[in-house]
Amino acid sequence: MFLDWGDGWVAVNDHDNDVAALDGFSIQWGTDGIDQQPDPSVMTFRLRDSTGWLTGRALTLAGARVLVQISAQPTWGMLRDDMGAWSAQRMRLDAMHQAYTPGNPSGKSSAATTLFDGLVQNGGEARPRGDGWLLELSASSRMILWKRLQKQGPVSSDARYTGLHWVGTMAERLTELNRRAREADAPQANANGLDATASVAPYRTDDYPSQLTLLHRLYAHSRMWPIWYEYPDHDASRLDYMPFGAPASIGIDDTARLTVTDWTGETLDGLDAADIITDDDQTIIIPEPVTQITIQGNTAKSKDGALEFDDHDTDFTGLGKLPANLTITQSSISAESDVVSADNSDGVWGRAGGTVWTPSDDEREAFAQLLVSMDRRLRPDTIVFDSRKLDPATHARLYLTASSGPLVIQGSIASRLAGADAKPASGGAWASTGGTLTYQWSNGRPRLRNEVTLWPLPVAAETAITWASMGAWPAIWRQCALTLAELSLVTRYQQPTTITEEP
Repeated sequence: MFLDWGDGWVAVNDHDNDVAALDGFSIQWGTDGIDQQPDPSVMTFRLRDSTGWLTGRALTLAGARVLVQISAQPTWGMLRDDMGAWSAQRMRLDAMHQAYTPGNPSGKSSAATTLFDGLVQNGGEARPRGDGWLLELSASSRMILWKRLQKQGPVSSDARYTGLHWVGTMAERLTELNRRAREADAPQANANGLDATASVAPYRTDDYPSQLTLLHRLYAHSRMWPIWYEYPDHDASRLDYMPFGAPASIGIDDTARLTVTDWTGETLDGLDAADIITDDDQTIIIPEPVTQITIQGNTAKSKDGALEFDDHDTDFTGLGKLPANLTITQSSISAESDVVSADNSDGVWGRAGGTVWTPSDDEREAFAQLLVSMDRRLRPDTIVFDSRKLDPATHARLYLTASSGPLVIQGSIASRLAGADAKPASGGAWASTGGTLTYQWSNGRPRLRNEVTLWPLPVAAETAITWASMGAWPAIWRQCALTLAELSLVTRYQQPTTITEEP
């Protein structure tokens, strides 16, 4: 853990300076489902202050930057020269890594993984503990700066925009949001890959949404269904999205291990169910069916030549892809969007350069597939990524305080279940939406534990896979620890690599 009061980073648990020792922390992050956007993550943490130096300065901690990192796995070359000869060592080999002090987090070449980037909040507690003090504090991720930024947006001299602000295109609004964030030393938002062609409604000058709300509403109508998180990186962070509506594709390597490929084309290794902690009963959740997705957009109107905006809903259904019995009880999720989805302005909106978002057949198909993935998948009740089973140095994305991105799990008991559509009832691609990340010492060793909520992702629909699609796939059947139903999800088979040696 590192703190910055304004004079640069100070290692809280520096082995040399002995500022303090990190006793433990708990971080609440993300959201329980894709029907709501995450609030800034909140970390509570405990520091053991053996000298009282930090506790005496507790009143000046509010507003300080705080970083939590997993330091890189030490190599022999990282051990300090002042340790002396091997014959002088009195530590076990399995404890030698404790002699390594992580470098400053501003070093861009650092291999450390940042788990949390935040600001220390007001208040806290301190109490004597042994010869020192136990200091309890809290911090919020720097996404909170976007939530605090709540000022008037750009206006227009065009009489049609009288009494309105946050006037402009989607791209112009994002540029302005990032400009203001930069001035406030807040993270930048990355929206690469999201369509920015629709027109968005401005706001009345008596309505001042936060920048975080504006970001959420700017792309809420997207078929990719972006959920926004703060992704830390070294000593900085960015606001980025996990597209829960973007299909993932499942592949298999030459040893019969499942893989998953995300919307960017990156292929990620699968996880063994044996390495994931569940509750003792391995409970799975039967979700309440969702039959409709509603985008709460805007209708453009006019009065005396000036634009006004009212609510307008656009509904998306399963397009007949859901069993009829699931649609008997209407249940929907919704998202507030700034998109203009209807025009009753007698042409004023069009003459002002505005357009109307009319969902295409492809967009309706994408929303239908999102509904199918929500309604046709059983979900694990408890999923815990634990550093005793999954090394954070190897699986760092599982311990971030943001969505893990797509993952696939192989070998669970529930994988034997097949649905009425002959597909695995609990198989396929998943991504975490939120959870609780905790750190503590257990039996003399550090332990990270991330208890997460998993959400099903749509699986990419491709042309029918046949036996011939396997090509020269070298795996043999006894290697395949998966059911035939799971095999039906596989669209890519890794082929053997031929190496040609020069004579």
